[in-house]
Amino acid sequence: MRSIQSASDAPGTRQRILAAAEQLFAERGVAGATMRAVTALAGANMAAVNYHFGNKDNLAIEVFRGVARRTARQRLARLAEVEAAAAAQGRAARPVEVVDTFLDPYMTPRTGDLLSHLVLSHKVQPSPWTHAVVREELDGLAGAYIDALHRAAPRLSRVEVTWRYHLMVGAILMAVADSGPDNRIRRLSAGFCDPSDRESLRRELAGFLAGAFDQPTAGALAALPAGPDGRAADRARAQDQDQDQDQDQDQDENVDREEPSCPRPRGAAPP
Repeated sequence: MRSIQSASDAPGTRQRILAAAEQLFAERGVAGATMRAVTALAGANMAAVNYHFGNKDNLAIEVFRGVARRTARQRLARLAEVEAAAAAQGRAARPVEVVDTFLDPYMTPRTGDLLSHLVLSHKVQPSPWTHAVVREELDGLAGAYIDALHRAAPRLSRVEVTWRYHLMVGAILMAVADSGPDNRIRRLSAGFCDPSDRESLRRELAGFLAGAFDQPTAGALAALPAGPDGRAADRARAQDQDQDQDQDQDQDENVDREEPSCPRPRGAAPP
């Protein structure tokens, strides 16, 4: 295994340890990456790890924080480019264009594995450190994408867009998490569908998720046959009323930055 340390212009010890840990955590998982392997790859020693991070847990937190911060900045920068290009053509960005920028880090194996590990850990076994990283590094990203998706799909209310953003993140995580050599969809499709092929996965996710922003909820529910108690029709009517109220509120909002028409939920939003 080649050491990350090279010439005199190599980054400092702290950065080398972070880079080595990120690589090994992605390849072996946090539990499977020993500190001996991290220090060997970084060209450092345990005293340096203890000095800069204290212990392996703190090192892992800093790795995930760095991945979350870096990928958030990259996505926001690309989102701004996409929206600026659309504006230059006299139109709003399309949902598929916005969604595609969000998918970027998940399609890079090492970065995507670490980012999905962070978000899944926060959903399955939330801890104070996952709360802190998600809240501090990813909540702003979530808000920016909800805004962008609302601009891209103005037929939807902000409530609908917020729900669909949340569901979008879940779909991405499930697809990326099961992309190993024996993934389920590959078995079910006799090998024709394989999420380990990241280009195919990206194409299918972008198409599927963009479609989620096409139709208001009321329109979809209206296609359901009403049961004996008429619940389907009632749900559609209630959604229509909610959307009308939401659109009235949207018209009164600050044009520089729209705020959600529903209260922000407590706790961290999904990235």
